[in-house]
Amino acid sequence: MTDTETLTRSTSIPAVVLTGLQSLLGERCSSSPAERAHHGRGESYHATMPPDLVCYAESTEEVSAIVTLCAAHDVKIIPFGAGTSLEGHISAPQGGVCVDLSRMKRIIAIRPDDLDATIQPGVTR
Repeated sequence: MTDTETLTRSTSIPAVVLTGLQSLLGERCSSSPAERAHHGRGESYHATMPPDLVCYAESTEEVSAIVTLCAAHDVKIIPFGAGTSLEGHISAPQGGVCVDLSRMKRIIAIRPDDLDATIQPGVTR
């Protein structure tokens, strides 16, 4: 399957899931071919295999709601951080929903005595 064929395949997302995600996230739920392509390609040699939707979560509660809705309807979920996948784990050969965690940038706790920190997944070095 070529990149063009992959980007134009019909969505496998049930209407109830699409409606629920759009209601939850508004414009942060995208089926744009450009955003899908970006989220289906890492730094590896693997071909682009984009998800059907890209959802930009901004809180743990949103991630939980996305996962709950997708799980209830057997929709695959692909987590996305910085997009540097060398292993191809962000590829979506069977479609699904990409949950982009890059907007979750809070540092929750720093414990210098333990050399430990609790952070959200969007925090970078």
